[in-house]
Amino acid sequence: MKQIKYILPLALLSMMAFTITSCNDMLNMGNDDVLYADENHLTQGTDTVNSYVGILSQLQKIAVRTNLYGELRGDLVVVNDNANADLKDIASFTVSDDNAYNNPRDYYAVINNCNYYLANADTTLRERRYDATTMSAYDFRVFQAEYCAVRAIRAWVYLQLGQIYGTNIPLVVDPVLSLDDANSVLSNAPKRDLEQLCDYFIDDLKPYISWFAYPYHHNVYGYRMPARMAVFPVSLVLGDLYLWSASIKQDAGLAREAAKSYYDYIAWLPTELGVDNNSGYKQKTVTSSSRCYWEQRNFTSSNFTSTVTSNAYWSTTSFGESGDEVITAIAMDSLASDENYNELRVLYNYDLENENKEASISPSTTCNEYSDNQAYAERYFDGNDYVMGYVSAGLLQETQVAQHYVGDLRLAANLSKSRRGDHDYESQMIYKTYMPQDVIIYRVGDIYLRMAEALNLAGFPKFALAILTTGLDNTVIDHDVLSQCTTASDSSFVTYFDFPLRYFQTRVQSYKSNGEPNVNSDENDTQVNQIGIHARGSGYAISNPRYYDPANDAPADSTGYPVQPVEYVSLPTYSTDYDKDLNTILNNNPEFIVIAADEADIQTPVLSDYTGTAAKADAVAKYNEQLLAYSNSLQDAWRQATVEWYRTYGVPQVHNRQLAVVDSLLDVESALETPFEGFRFGQLIRAAYRSNNKGAYMSQKVGRRDPALAGRLSNPANWFISWKGVIGQ
Repeated sequence: MKQIKYILPLALLSMMAFTITSCNDMLNMGNDDVLYADENHLTQGTDTVNSYVGILSQLQKIAVRTNLYGELRGDLVVVNDNANADLKDIASFTVSDDNAYNNPRDYYAVINNCNYYLANADTTLRERRYDATTMSAYDFRVFQAEYCAVRAIRAWVYLQLGQIYGTNIPLVVDPVLSLDDANSVLSNAPKRDLEQLCDYFIDDLKPYISWFAYPYHHNVYGYRMPARMAVFPVSLVLGDLYLWSASIKQDAGLAREAAKSYYDYIAWLPTELGVDNNSGYKQKTVTSSSRCYWEQRNFTSSNFTSTVTSNAYWSTTSFGESGDEVITAIAMDSLASDENYNELRVLYNYDLENENKEASISPSTTCNEYSDNQAYAERYFDGNDYVMGYVSAGLLQETQVAQHYVGDLRLAANLSKSRRGDHDYESQMIYKTYMPQDVIIYRVGDIYLRMAEALNLAGFPKFALAILTTGLDNTVIDHDVLSQCTTASDSSFVTYFDFPLRYFQTRVQSYKSNGEPNVNSDENDTQVNQIGIHARGSGYAISNPRYYDPANDAPADSTGYPVQPVEYVSLPTYSTDYDKDLNTILNNNPEFIVIAADEADIQTPVLSDYTGTAAKADAVAKYNEQLLAYSNSLQDAWRQATVEWYRTYGVPQVHNRQLAVVDSLLDVESALETPFEGFRFGQLIRAAYRSNNKGAYMSQKVGRRDPALAGRLSNPANWFISWKGVIGQ
C-alpha cells in the first residue's frame, strides 16, 4: 500500500484536538508530524470527526476573501482612502499576483483535504448503535454524513474559484500526497472555466442528494455555534451550481432544477428510522415574520418624529450567534490576534481595539439610493377601512432621511454613523458585518431570493414575485401561480412545490373576487411565519402598486379577463356547538351563501327541522361540505378559463413583461437584502449573462459606483482576477 504522509497541526477548532490539513503552502506534505503511514487511516468512527473538522479549519483561511471578492467588485460598497492597497486593487479589478487576498493555494488546500477524505473514507463502514427514542439498536453508517458534506464543500470551493478567477482553473479531484507532486499536478490538470466547473460538479453531487443528513457533532467553540451550521447542505450547493449554469447558458430547464434544489432544502425534514434527528432545529425553513417597520401609530397620526423600527432583522433572525436564519457559516476565531479572526468585523466597521481606526469599506452611493428610493408602504386602519399609507422624505426629519429611514428600513437598521471625539471621520458600524463572529455562507433570506431568481429564469415570474411580496403558502401558489400555467408541464412543475399551511403561513388567507388578498387584520399575528422578502424592510409589499404595478399582469386590452369567483371560507374544524358552527359559516360567507343558494340550490339548513344533537351537527357538516365542493368547482372553472384567456390573449405579451419587471425587482432586492454579505458581484454576473449584452450590463451596474471602470468591464474577461502562479495563464 502506498505510504501516506500528512501533518497533524494543533487544534484550529476548540471542539477537536486533531485535524488533517495542509500548511499555508498549498500541498505541503513535508512536515514531520505524521499521524498514519502505510495504511488507509479512515477506518474508525473517530476518524470521520477528526478528518472532517480538519477540512472545516482550512475553510477559515478563505472565508474573509470570499466575502471581499464578492462584495468589493460589485456596486454596493466603496473602499475608503485609509484602506490598504490590496483592498483597493480588488475594487478596481487590478489584483496582482502578490495581493494578500490572491492566493488560490489556500483554496486548493481545502480541495486536497476533501480529495483525500473522499478517496479514503469507507462509506460502507457501519457501527452498531442504540437509539434511545426507539429503544432499539441499528447500523449506523459511520462516514456517510460527513462524506456527503465534504463532497458539497469541495463543489462549493470550486464554485468560489470560478467566480473569482473565471477560467483556466485546474480541476484536481484526486489527493496530492507530496509537495513535489503539487506543482506538476496543478500544471498538468485539465483547466476548466466557471461554466465547465458547474457542469462537472452538478454531476458529481446529484448521486448524493439522498445521502445528506447533518452529522452528529458537538458544537463548534463549545456552546457558541451549533455544529450543523458548519455543514454545506448538498441541495443548496447543487442549487447554486444549477443557477449559475442556467444563467450562463440561459437555460430554463436548468433553472427549474435550481429552483427545485433550493426547495428540496426548504421543505426537507430529515429523518432516520422515522424519527426527526435534528433536535428540533429544522422542521421547515421559513422566511419568518421578523422585519424592520414603522409602527402603526405613525400612520394613524401621520407623525414620523421618532425612528421606531424593529431591529430584529439583524439581531435575532438573520445574524448573530445562533439566529434562526443562519444555515451555514464558517466558524472563525474570537480574538483579533488569532490567525483566523473574522477580519470583516474591522474592515466594515471602525476598530474599537485599534485606536478607533476608521472603517475600510463603506456603503456606496448606489447602495444608499437603492434603499432610499423604495416606496415604503403600510396597510393601516383609518377608522373606516384598511388603507395604504406611504412614507416619504417630506414626512420625516432631515436627520431621519440622512440615516436612511426613508424608503427601505433594512439599511437604517444595519448601519449607524456618528462622530467620535476629535476624529475627522464618522465611526461606522454595519451590524450584519460586526455581530457575527463567523462568516455566514447560507441563510434563509438568501436562499429564497436565489429560488426566486431561478423561478423567474425558468419562466414563472409570478411565482418569483410571490417570494418578494406575500411569501409562499399553497393558497398563494394556487391563486397566483397555478392559475397562469398554460401547459401540463408547467402545472406539473409548480405542483412540485408544496407549502402546506400547517408549516407555511403567510398573511394571505384567501382572495377576494377582485383578486385582492384577504389578509390577517392583526399585524402581529403569531401564526404568520412566512412573509415576502421585500416586506422585511419596505412594509406592506402585498398589493403595493408603487412596488409592482398590476398593469404588468394585463395586456393592452384586458376585455373578457376572467374574474375570480367569490371563494368559500371553509369551517376547518367543528366545535360541539352546531349553532355556533353554522353562524360562523354564515358570517364568514354572506355573499357566497346567496350565490350557492341561487345557482346551485344549496340551502342553509334550518336546525329546528332536525331532532337530536348528532343530526343537527351532521346537517351543519354536510352543509359545509356542499359549500366547499361547490366553491372548489367554481374555482377550478375560473382557473381553466384564466388559462384559456392567457393562452389566447396574454401570452407572450404579458409573460415577457412580467419576466423583465420581476428580474429588475430581483436586482433591487439583492441590493436591499444581501449587501455586505459577499453575494452581490455573483448576482450581477448571473444577471449579466441573462441580459442581451452582458458587457454593457456590467459596465452600467458597476460603473455607477466607479465610472472609471465602465469601459474596462465591458469586456467580460476583465471581470475576473488573473492569477498566474503555478497554474499558468
